[in-house]
Amino acid sequence: MASQYNFTTIAERELDDPDAFLPTSLRFEGEQVFWTKPGYATYRGTPNNPEMADSTILCDPSIVALPPNMRKISESGNITEHQQRYIHDYKFAAATIDHWKQSKHPEEDTLTDAITIWKRTCDKLVASPFFDDGWLIPAFFPIYSYQCFAGIQFFFNVAPHLHPNKPKSFWKQQTAEAKKMFDHWEALYHCVASEKLLPFPKCLWYHKYHYVFQRNQPEIWREFFKDTPFGEWGCLN
Repeated sequence: MASQYNFTTIAERELDDPDAFLPTSLRFEGEQVFWTKPGYATYRGTPNNPEMADSTILCDPSIVALPPNMRKISESGNITEHQQRYIHDYKFAAATIDHWKQSKHPEEDTLTDAITIWKRTCDKLVASPFFDDGWLIPAFFPIYSYQCFAGIQFFFNVAPHLHPNKPKSFWKQQTAEAKKMFDHWEALYHCVASEKLLPFPKCLWYHKYHYVFQRNQPEIWREFFKDTPFGEWGCLN
């Protein structure tokens, strides 16, 4: 995972590369939904959860059993460097998450279900015809979701002190807009991504704030989502 407490910092790095954050490379064909570019949220791009720090040290990746698609690739005679790296990263991430669950939340069955979905999602991704270099391990929803919402709270608690010229009503509205974006994103996970074993999109509350209010480019933000299934994400109020 990435460094601690830097949800907005991670977003800042990709603002000039829309393919890195837009969900518009998702394709819907009948019952099938798939990514054509790696615009999904990643494990590496998720801020650290301090509660998992011990697990990153104490876990044992060597005991992780690979799921079917990755096992098949691993046992083949022509594994690519990218596939090898993906499997290596998966084993470390799976070992970390499993250790964290067993040591900190042994009785939480909902986490068990979320871990199963995440593992199956990671495995399904390697079978995609678009899977290639640059496609990283998908993010783990419970941690990404928690850090995303914590990022909203932290950012909009601090922002009024950094920009005292803006009225309280402005920050109240921006906080509400960010939470609404979070709600849309969370619904997509529960209704689509988790059901389809699909890497979920990034939550774009900060991207939207930055384009609309920092860059003063609301028309570009709207255009990103025009004529896509994500038109609601481009709305400005």
